[in-house]
Amino acid sequence: MKSGKLEVKNLVFNYGEKTILNDISFELSNGDFIAVVGKSGAGKSTLLRCLNLLNKPKSGEINILDENIVNFNRSKLKLLRRDIAFIFQDYNVLDNLYTVENVLTPYLVKKSIFGLILGYSKEEYREGVSFLKQVGLEDEAFKKSKYLSGGQKQRVAIAKALAQNPKILLADEPVSSLDEKNTTLIMDTFKKLNQENGITVLINLHDVNLAKKYSTKILGLKDGKVLFYKDSEKVTKDEFEELYN
Repeated sequence: MKSGKLEVKNLVFNYGEKTILNDISFELSNGDFIAVVGKSGAGKSTLLRCLNLLNKPKSGEINILDENIVNFNRSKLKLLRRDIAFIFQDYNVLDNLYTVENVLTPYLVKKSIFGLILGYSKEEYREGVSFLKQVGLEDEAFKKSKYLSGGQKQRVAIAKALAQNPKILLADEPVSSLDEKNTTLIMDTFKKLNQENGITVLINLHDVNLAKKYSTKILGLKDGKVLFYKDSEKVTKDEFEELYN
């Protein structure tokens, strides 16, 4: 994957008999910062999980470099997921590991059995600390992760995503459980990575004010359908009201 461009065409996802996503179409371009907004149950989390095939759509296309990834085999999917990092709402940080070891877990998939026995090299530890530095946590590198705050754990999750060297960063409600101070820290970090590292960001948010402040485009999902997809400054108050009514 050479870029952060992605095209979704007529995506449908069912859970049993219930249609969760219905004919979803939109495009991401390199360097976009897309906020997905909508009520709980609108399909936001399902959409993100479809984009890296954690959920397999019933039909439709997800095109990267003009290739539909929906039917990728396991080996091609493994390579793809190195380029599409996923940050979960619950941090997905292991408490008993040192902070830097959590950051370096994406390196494990590249190691041989012998490499796994030897553990991380000094150079890998230095790289892990450099990722933590990008999120302002280098001083916590050798602290057990269980002693970190919720906001710090979320920044560790971002640093771990950076260790994948992704082209696209998917984040599912990463600030929903954080206070205002930590929310600002996390959102500022996403924006910095978007602008300085050129990472395309697609993030689920409850707060439309955050969406308007940080994103370049907003995708409004309602009942599993796209209600609007446009530049952030062009979304009207009436459109937001319709989205949440």
